[in-house]
Amino acid sequence: MTENNLHHLAIIMDGNARWAKKNSKTKAQGHKQGAEVIKTLLPSVSKLGIKYLTLYAFSSENWQRPESEVLLLLKLLNNYVDSTKKQLLEHGIQLKIIGKLDRLSASLLSKIDEVVDLTKNNSKMTLTIAFSYGSRSEIVDACQNVIDSGNKIISEENFKDFLYDPEMPDVDLLIRTSGVYRLSNFLLWQAAYAELYFTDKLWPDFNEDDLKEAIQNYSRRKRTFGAR
Repeated sequence: MTENNLHHLAIIMDGNARWAKKNSKTKAQGHKQGAEVIKTLLPSVSKLGIKYLTLYAFSSENWQRPESEVLLLLKLLNNYVDSTKKQLLEHGIQLKIIGKLDRLSASLLSKIDEVVDLTKNNSKMTLTIAFSYGSRSEIVDACQNVIDSGNKIISEENFKDFLYDPEMPDVDLLIRTSGVYRLSNFLLWQAAYAELYFTDKLWPDFNEDDLKEAIQNYSRRKRTFGAR
């Protein structure tokens, strides 16, 4: 755990399309640049001693975007899973992907399963990518799982066992880029007591210095969890 007790960092990676427009690039180039930022920041997050990193890559609502953009984002996920294996193994990072994955193609699901299995024993850090993900759906699905299990008594502690990833700890710090001030249906259960940090930086411009600035801001906060 870091000296600031930052165990779980979550990031809403927002601003790829606006970055593309601002820099006279295509949306495809904006999303590709955003994916490169992930690869660049992973070693930095690991070096800081953060054990869990969860990234919001594609929401359940994003399926409503133009088909060409959806196909591009699916291709980017496919390429990222393919190209990041070596980095994940080198840095001892376990990969998990959560969301409505039944909407993905069989070939992409097979590729995801392969890398998830390949990295399952890595213990330095866990990288979770939320793809085709919506927190309300996760909570509703968890309720259905409770009903299906026949469990008659539920508590906050055992409800967690029915979420997409029962091992995911509560979020300590949630960062959103691009100057938008909302959670957009991301980790509503897990981020109940998260510290929120918003920056005007567009995600493709976000770098290690920006990450450190967010963590320094977090370290100056006093977390009471409702107590005094």
